[in-house]
Amino acid sequence: MIKINLLGVVRPVAKVAGPPPTVMRQALIFGVSVLVAFGIVGFMYRYWTSQIEDLNKKIAKEKIEADRLAGIRAENQRYIQQRQQLEMRINTIQKLQESRVGPADLLAALGNTVNRSNDLYLLAVSPEGGRIAIRGLANSVESIANFIANLKQTERFEDVQLRQYFQDDRQNQLSFRFNLDCVYKLPPTPSAGAPLAAPGTPVRRAAM
Repeated sequence: MIKINLLGVVRPVAKVAGPPPTVMRQALIFGVSVLVAFGIVGFMYRYWTSQIEDLNKKIAKEKIEADRLAGIRAENQRYIQQRQQLEMRINTIQKLQESRVGPADLLAALGNTVNRSNDLYLLAVSPEGGRIAIRGLANSVESIANFIANLKQTERFEDVQLRQYFQDDRQNQLSFRFNLDCVYKLPPTPSAGAPLAAPGTPVRRAAM
């Protein structure tokens, strides 16, 4: 059925209702929150990036310093090796000097000491570590005691220790064999060009 407006009055058009104000406010708050969140994330990213760059710079400086210290350490090791080599050469030269002068002076000192007794003979003299081992033969215990006392009175022998003595009845003659050791002191090294002291009287040795 068709309706006809006979009055000629225009009927009002119904208006479409918009979204409620609360929805728009929520959308605005959400947008602002997103912008703030992005701002915070951007700030934190720039901050941590700056921190990482600073740490990388410090690491690079530490590496340079470590390389410099490694070079110094290597140089020190080279100097230590050179010093050790020089010390070894010096010790070798000193030992050669001692081996050239020591035996003659040792025999001279022992000969002068033994010659103070008429009934004592040396059978063997040998180095043992840092000491001098002496084996001898005497006609009496008193001669051995006098020999030890004479050694102690000299400036060449120290810490004289009697290790053993025993009676020997071989060849139908009463005698006493003895073993002792002591520390031998080298004389002062003569200056260059100075003549060496002549050896003393040779040490008497008993027939073996």
